[in-house]
Amino acid sequence: NTFEHICLWEQQCQTLYNDINEAVKYLDTLHDTYTKVSYKTNSLYRACEQLLADQTKLLNITECIENRLSYFDDVDRFSKNLSITPLVSDIKQLIPTLTRIDECLAYFDTHSSFKQSLVYKNQMKQVLLKALNIIKAHIIQILQNSSNTIDPNKNHTLLSDDAYTLFYGRFRINAPKVKVLAEELEQRCTRNPEYEKTLSDCHECYANQRRILLTSSVQSAIQDLATKNERDMCTLVRSGCAFLLHLCQDEYQLFYQFFSKHSVYLDTMLSGFCNLLYDNLRSRIIHVIHLETLAELVTILKVEMVEEHVKNSAKELSTFETVCTQMLEDVQERLVYRTQVYIRNEILGYKPSPGDIAYPEKLEMMQKIAQSLKEQRVSRLNSQSSVDSTNEVFFETIPGTDLSVISSPITTKDGQISSPADLHGMWYPTVRRTLVCLSKLFRCLDRNIFQGLSQETLTMCVRSLITASELITQRKTPIDGRLFLIKHLLILREQIAPFSVDFAVKEMVIDFTKLKEAAMKFLSKKSKLLSMNRDNAFLEFLLQGTLQVKESFIDSKREVDKHLKQTCELYIADLSNQLCGTIRQYLQKAQIILKMNFDQNNKQKVSLRQQPFAKPEILHELIIENYNLMKKQLPDIFKIMSLYLANKDTEQILFKPIKNNIQQAYQELIILIRDQYSEEDLQIIGCPSQEQISLLISTSSSK
Repeated sequence: NTFEHICLWEQQCQTLYNDINEAVKYLDTLHDTYTKVSYKTNSLYRACEQLLADQTKLLNITECIENRLSYFDDVDRFSKNLSITPLVSDIKQLIPTLTRIDECLAYFDTHSSFKQSLVYKNQMKQVLLKALNIIKAHIIQILQNSSNTIDPNKNHTLLSDDAYTLFYGRFRINAPKVKVLAEELEQRCTRNPEYEKTLSDCHECYANQRRILLTSSVQSAIQDLATKNERDMCTLVRSGCAFLLHLCQDEYQLFYQFFSKHSVYLDTMLSGFCNLLYDNLRSRIIHVIHLETLAELVTILKVEMVEEHVKNSAKELSTFETVCTQMLEDVQERLVYRTQVYIRNEILGYKPSPGDIAYPEKLEMMQKIAQSLKEQRVSRLNSQSSVDSTNEVFFETIPGTDLSVISSPITTKDGQISSPADLHGMWYPTVRRTLVCLSKLFRCLDRNIFQGLSQETLTMCVRSLITASELITQRKTPIDGRLFLIKHLLILREQIAPFSVDFAVKEMVIDFTKLKEAAMKFLSKKSKLLSMNRDNAFLEFLLQGTLQVKESFIDSKREVDKHLKQTCELYIADLSNQLCGTIRQYLQKAQIILKMNFDQNNKQKVSLRQQPFAKPEILHELIIENYNLMKKQLPDIFKIMSLYLANKDTEQILFKPIKNNIQQAYQELIILIRDQYSEEDLQIIGCPSQEQISLLISTSSSK
């Protein structure tokens, strides 16, 4: 059994071994097959990967080609789409189209080497023009519809209460629709000039619509203002400029509700509106003759309009400022012309009335009035009542007196009587007119123009004062004429001091001196006219007969000071001669006699005391007469100086040379009589001492 079992196991093992060998064969076959399949599979995988890579590459190439071709394809696509005018609701859809067109044009510019790139670029420009024309037509249609909502035939003006609602409220309803498109155009202006041109056309259309809508209304408003203020030029200019000022501001604000970029067409439109006012006012300005009106017009235009309004809104009112400045220059030009006429007629050509040259009567009457008013004020001090009503009674008694002095204080705060000549109303009319004229011109004209006019005005004023002084001299005395001129020249110099300008004016003068000399030489050398040497008369005339231009400076302040100095010197000389003229005459005669003793041809000595005019008795009478004359006239002289000048310092300065002349004359007299007369003669002559003369002058000045 064991053997059988072993044989059976052997047999089974042999069978198992055979099966194993058979399985190994199958496995080897399977491995070989797997190896073959795996190799083929890997090859297929690699081939698929290559195909996928090729596919991806081709897809990228296709996409790139399609992307590049899209710029070219868009030309035909946009051209077809834009051939049909889009609806109003589709207008906003053009914005992406514009963006794409800009991209295409930029692409064509960047890739100009592509085939037919230039052709497609030109076609795309035509497409852009179509799109822009559609947008422009849409904006123009909106603007026209906005204008049509306002009926210009109705009797509405810009001065009516509902004008703003009518001309601005309705018009701006569609502003948001326009601004959306306008902003797109404004943002693209730097990319293509066609955007700038389209936007400019829209600006032009806007300006034309506003011009058509407002021109007649602006004209009517200006005409209404002119009719209403026909007799008041200042009110007309003020109201007219205020109207245009607000109009420009409203139009500026309205424009920027439609657009964001400034336009020259807006300036042109506003300039046209402003010129309507300018043309209306200019024809009136050239007929204004009053300096006060012209000066006020300058103030209105220069201060109220330009400085107070334009400077605060420079952008909005730039056009208004241009026209306003032009109008201001016209007014200033008219003011200069009328000032020259005024200076010639009312200052240089002024004909004084008897009351104007009633000196010193006017001053004496005013002094009495001042004293009377002072007494009344003292008597009514407790009641605190006014004395203004009493002034007219006194002024009516003075012919030619200006009642405007009533408004000026006659007494100072401390109760002291001020100078009647210091009252504005007591100034000579040409001085008042000169100072009023200068004060107006100083605020109204440029510095250089004012300097020229002020120089001419002051010169004419000084001439008129000299003429008035001569008339007063003929009517009264030279002293009155001199004091009148001195006082008014002092007033003039004091009043022009605050003007912080140089009154010196440079003038160009042509000097004909060399030309005259050359002509004289030329006429004297006719024989050498054609000589062929250096003595040729014609050549010498051409070389030497040149005109020379010289500069000369005229200073009005110095002229005033010069005339003041000359007048003071004449006044001092007149008073010195009046007070001690006889003493001076005696001294001159005495000097002639004394000089005879030094003459070598005259061997006989001449005695001064033996001369008829120099006898002690005669000299005594002369000295007594002169002393009494001074004693009598000095108080009157101090009184009239105080009446005219009313300034102790000025009076002392003016009288000091006179005092010195008197003292010097008496000092020379004392020295002379001590040398030429005996002690007995000195007793007879009785000449006062220097101390006595000084005491006489001091006593007279205190009276």
